Amino acid sequence: ATVNLKTDPAGLLSIAWRHVTGLTSKYQYRIELSGGVRRFGTLSPPRKPGYLRIVGPSETVEVDLVDVYKIVPLEQSFWKGLDGSIDFGLSYTQANDFLQYNLSGDVEYRGRRGFASVSGQSLLNTQEDAPTTSQHNLKLLLAQLLGPNWGTFELGQLQSNPAQGYDGRLILGGGAAYYLIESSREMLNLDAGVAYNGEIVSGSSEKDHSVEALVGMSYKHFKRGAHSPSVQLSLLTFTTISGGSRFRAVLSFNVSWKVIGDFTFSVQLNERYDTD
Repeated sequence: ATVNLKTDPAGLLSIAWRHVTGLTSKYQYRIELSGGVRRFGTLSPPRKPGYLRIVGPSETVEVDLVDVYKIVPLEQSFWKGLDGSIDFGLSYTQANDFLQYNLSGDVEYRGRRGFASVSGQSLLNTQEDAPTTSQHNLKLLLAQLLGPNWGTFELGQLQSNPAQGYDGRLILGGGAAYYLIESSREMLNLDAGVAYNGEIVSGSSEKDHSVEALVGMSYKHFKRGAHSPSVQLSLLTFTTISGGSRFRAVLSFNVSWKVIGDFTFSVQLNERYDTD
């Protein structure tokens, strides 16, 4: 394990955790300990090396550094607490008038008891003497931590994919999440809940409405250094429970490396399956 310190003169410094004897900071942090215990507060000099002194709003405690596996800064300002990225790609071939663009982005905010994220993606392909294809997706996810391993989530999505038979789709749902792994290196959680699905069918004024069972999983591997990769993998399945036997699955995979400064190189894979 390492502690990463971002500085203006020297950039990002990575120090092996076993060499850290104490931490001091006037800023607010969320400190997560083995066993799922969470503490909040500033960091003051410990009474003896090898410990972390946490000054909270109601009490001050000292914990062994061996028991600390995650320290997350809590920004005082909402806007400073936002973290996000934008990816853009464009390709054009004059011979057949082929144009393709890909635009995606995400914004995430982490608080004391949960987090919120907004992500979106837009794809467009046009070519001479060929139909234009496009798909768009906007996703809002809210999550709350209720215990060491349990939490709840709310999900909202706006989608468009005429190639799969719908000009517009609205998904609203929520449920429970169970965290199998939650550490400074990686996070793995299972999700289960219920979702409403409303669709505008392509080429007609017909609208479909259904209630679906939502089951999925999400895995994140966090970067460990300046140029180490970060990995995100998620799988969501939707099974109709209000009549019919429709099944849908959405797979998303992303791996990225920081190249220079805040610029990153990333590889994305998005796959959708629909029995209808």
